[in-house]
Amino acid sequence: MVTGLLNLRSRFAAHQCSMQPQKDKRDSPDNHCSAIILWNSKAAAIEWPILRCKTMKSVFSKNPINALHGVRPLYGAAFMMAISLSAWWTTMPFIVRNIGGSEDHVGYAWAANMFGYLVCLLLAGAALGQHNPKNTTRIAVAIAFVSALAMSVVVYAILSKQLVGNLVLIWTVIAAGAVAGAAMSLFWPFLMSWVSEDFEGPTLNRRLGTYNGAWSGAAIVGPLLGGIFIETNTVFPVVFATCGMFVCFLFLSVATDGSVHASLFGDEDAQPVAGCENRADLMRFRWIARIALFSSWACLGVTRSQFALLFTDIGFSETWFGIMVTIFGVFNFAVMTAAGRCAFWHFKSTLLLAVQVLLAVSLVLIIYGRSLPVFALSFIVMGGGFGFAYSSHLYYGVCGTKKRSVQMVVHETTISIGVIVGSGAGGYFAKNLGLHWPYFFALILIAAGFLAQLILLLNGKYTQNAVRNNPV
Repeated sequence: MVTGLLNLRSRFAAHQCSMQPQKDKRDSPDNHCSAIILWNSKAAAIEWPILRCKTMKSVFSKNPINALHGVRPLYGAAFMMAISLSAWWTTMPFIVRNIGGSEDHVGYAWAANMFGYLVCLLLAGAALGQHNPKNTTRIAVAIAFVSALAMSVVVYAILSKQLVGNLVLIWTVIAAGAVAGAAMSLFWPFLMSWVSEDFEGPTLNRRLGTYNGAWSGAAIVGPLLGGIFIETNTVFPVVFATCGMFVCFLFLSVATDGSVHASLFGDEDAQPVAGCENRADLMRFRWIARIALFSSWACLGVTRSQFALLFTDIGFSETWFGIMVTIFGVFNFAVMTAAGRCAFWHFKSTLLLAVQVLLAVSLVLIIYGRSLPVFALSFIVMGGGFGFAYSSHLYYGVCGTKKRSVQMVVHETTISIGVIVGSGAGGYFAKNLGLHWPYFFALILIAAGFLAQLILLLNGKYTQNAVRNNPV
């Protein structure tokens, strides 16, 4: 915008020069033009900081109270979708087992769900660039609703007509989950960009924190309900999910948040970032947080699929597994809510390195634990690390850029790859090598991630020291 104004002014000055009559040498076009151009240069020098201040003011001076009113239905939609999916997919290992699936089918179910999500997520970025988030998210919910309904019908038919173990029907159930995952690629990225669009600084942090609190709060209740439902009837968790999706659709229909934009890809103009003057540091923190996010979701992919079977094989019930996941959700919710309410953790690399350590500790507790208190401690530690990794990558991804939806796609792609690797490889290792091999595999991933984070951090410090010692 500023460049355009200055170019327009320069063209107007040149036009004035060409139109001036020549009276004498002192009033020649060259002298007159030089004077106008000099005036333009001085005016530009004064006008640039004024316009920059206005830009800064427009970014940071939004009223946080007003910014939170119209967005509340979006928080409700996030809550209802999250409680539906958490109840559904927490119990998915037991659903697959009850219809005759093996360990690899359990792993492939969530991996297929996230693979469908990933593929359509990448396509959404190219094909749906001009679609309105309100319409797109409602279409996504409708498709997911139909997929869940179809799955419930197939599962009911398998159990009622004694078709347990039928591979065609088992893969039909997995395919329905993949379609639901593909639909969610049109829901979560668009909803997150809808919530965060046009905000920076404390208001952005507050909106993201409330949004994270909404869906992570639902992740507390959903697994507990799912565990109770699955012990009552195998189909009940999926039916509950369809009801939750219907309410989610209603929330989206009444949403009127004023920050909504029509395009998926916004401008790429950089925005001021509080606490980070160097854009290279921001990019480095994005990648460190991205590694933590991938590691946490790979770890979750293993525990939410394979640990469900190990847990019940030891002798505990499905309800207790739901309670374990609820404990995870409580601490995930607490950390996400705290991260959204304060800013002391921004651009603190040590905390992101600690996430890898926490994830490794939780996996070791699962490998060697045989009692409920040890498993509960494992999920407490994992929930805290998971929540911080998620909040960190979400914040570092969206701050400093208007291209929010693209960053949401990157965020969700990282999650998808983590789940595909953790759940898919975990299912393969559990069937072919042993029940504990998925957790050893996850430990190797976490160690590799920690090493990569350390290299990025040390490289950043080396570069900063080189710049200080050799200023240009």
